[in-house]
Amino acid sequence: DEESKVKGKAAIDVLGSRFGKSGGALLQQALVLHFGAIASAAPVVTGVLYTVLAAWLTAAARLAVLFEAKTAKAA
Repeated sequence: DEESKVKGKAAIDVLGSRFGKSGGALLQQALVLHFGAIASAAPVVTGVLYTVLAAWLTAAARLAVLFEAKTAKAA
């Protein structure tokens, strides 16, 4: 039903946000401990940024294909 769908999405949004923030903070702390300063870790941060960006764009493209197939099937 619609209420369960909305509640489920809200729960995933909250958990995703919290895990994302925690994971980012943990990664930043590990880089500072390893390199001594976040500025020294800039090349690694850039690599992580581009890797996550590529993964996100790939996932979005695959979801778009699945969404188009599902909406075409429903119509």
